[in-house]
Amino acid sequence: MKRPFPVHPFLLAASPVLFLFSHNVASLPVSPSELLLPLTVSLALTAVLLLLFGLVLHDWLKAGIIASLLVFLLSVYGGAFSAVGRTPAVNELARHQYLMPAWLLLWVLGSWLVIRARRGLNGATVLLNIAAVAVVLVNVATGLPAFVRNAARSETHAVAAGTISGDYPDIYYIILDGYTRADILKDRYGYDNSQFINFLKSRGFSVAARSRPNYASTYLSLASSLNFMQLDSLAALIRPGSTNRGPLTGLTANSRVMAILKQHGYKTVGFASGFLGTEFRHADVFLSPRLALSEFQNVLLATTPLPPLIELLAHRSQFDVQRNLLMFQLRTLPEAARAHHPVFVFCHTLVAHPPFVFGAHGEKVNPPGYFSFVDDDQFQAVGSSRAREDYTKAYCDQIAFLDLKLEETVDRILAASPRPPVIILQGDHGRGTIQYWDAPEPDQVYERMAILNACHFPGDTAFLYDSITPVNTFRLVFNRLFGTNYPLLPDKSYFSTMAHPYVFYDVDNPSLFARQQDTASGVVIVVFTAAKNPPTDPGWYGRRVTSIKFYGANQRVDGTYIRTVPEVPSIGAARDLYRAYVKSGGMPDLGDTCASYTGPGPALERVTALFFRSGRNR
Repeated sequence: MKRPFPVHPFLLAASPVLFLFSHNVASLPVSPSELLLPLTVSLALTAVLLLLFGLVLHDWLKAGIIASLLVFLLSVYGGAFSAVGRTPAVNELARHQYLMPAWLLLWVLGSWLVIRARRGLNGATVLLNIAAVAVVLVNVATGLPAFVRNAARSETHAVAAGTISGDYPDIYYIILDGYTRADILKDRYGYDNSQFINFLKSRGFSVAARSRPNYASTYLSLASSLNFMQLDSLAALIRPGSTNRGPLTGLTANSRVMAILKQHGYKTVGFASGFLGTEFRHADVFLSPRLALSEFQNVLLATTPLPPLIELLAHRSQFDVQRNLLMFQLRTLPEAARAHHPVFVFCHTLVAHPPFVFGAHGEKVNPPGYFSFVDDDQFQAVGSSRAREDYTKAYCDQIAFLDLKLEETVDRILAASPRPPVIILQGDHGRGTIQYWDAPEPDQVYERMAILNACHFPGDTAFLYDSITPVNTFRLVFNRLFGTNYPLLPDKSYFSTMAHPYVFYDVDNPSLFARQQDTASGVVIVVFTAAKNPPTDPGWYGRRVTSIKFYGANQRVDGTYIRTVPEVPSIGAARDLYRAYVKSGGMPDLGDTCASYTGPGPALERVTALFFRSGRNR
């Protein structure tokens, strides 16, 4: 039989990149250009590995299988690291110095078996080639339809510039992601930022002391503020249950604000943010540090062992790159309008958003675990109460340092402006310690729906009011600058879950959310735990366990039964225990069909849980 060429290492090297793309493009419009660098690096490294192994072994089939094994292990390393790191009992083993040798041992053992093989490699290579082709085709087929839809929505349209002339001020719209209100910082987190607020007021800013965002997440919030509209009409056009953020990033990229300012002769400046959907690369000027990673590239790196290796060999981590990006933004903002007047500068900066990479005095901080933009992600493994404490400290420390840098930035903008500019400093939402997005606690929603909102406007700022929300920011600014007559919209704020981002409920009417939850799939949960101090609030505990099991799905908990046992049972044993309780009259008969979960509970205590469909849903 003619010896086939092993193409499977190259296809397997491309698969993680294509997989991440295809499974995210339906929710976020990842640009194909994002794939170029990781694909090039992956394929080039695989070629080097295959050539090296082939020269050593003098057998391309064995070299191909060994290379594929290494590529596979590298691609699943990050997932294994994260999975092991969530288990308290083996948390020490999650450290790289333990997991990396284990991975190396697996590869060496697999390579040894391949090297010792005397026959059958022709057939194995053909099968691996076919399987790798199938994996690539599945990923392409999965992602292509969503990519085509999002590409059509996100296409940027040219806008005629300068059709209206005037001597207008520069406008800086600076989104301080996750920056909450001063009263929340002081009363709930014990951090007093009055020095920063007083600084802003001394420089002519109006600070809205009771401001809230209109929506609870970045993409919803920016789509609303940059088009100065509520999103009810958009939500009505979208399939219920959709998590596709493509329409939101399309609205952000092609916003009414940008179009109107272009018509008035404004040039536009965008900044790298590291956050997909908020980088205006189509602006007249796009500013980025020499080394910057996109959100897609950061997530892709987190699936491999490369971050700790790069840090070890090059003394540079993803957290260093993030620190450099934040400082680049603040350092470069005052220079953004140079030689371009009037100019609209948009900068989305993660000054109060994970990963928290600065201490209170500017010292470097590397959070535990892999690099992530996800709120609360790196704090989950220490338990809910400890997570809130750790998050609060890291959050306030970073704000304390960056407040000082923001003061420098504002002063330099004011000094560099040929005429008094419009400067809008605005949080897109409050801080992110919502650990269970699909069943949030009321106080977590309250904290999320409170933002810093400050505006510097040439002349009198009396037209700005204390409870303004972002949807009315540009209505007031444009009315004042251009003599338009945009009416103010109600300053309403809406929360939505991760599972249903387009299902909004009014935060001033919590009963609406209760009715929304009432339409969700309902479960009755039976929990077995060996915790010495069982939870005092079964309802709360049941919602937490259900959120862990059904993450991202809207589930209503209609009943919770908690039983303390000497040792947490397996799932099969838990079913037997449940039937014994039913037989003795200790529990109602909920049926024989149920979902199950065993693993860490809300406080990382081990639990085994059974989830039965509630009577209202049968």
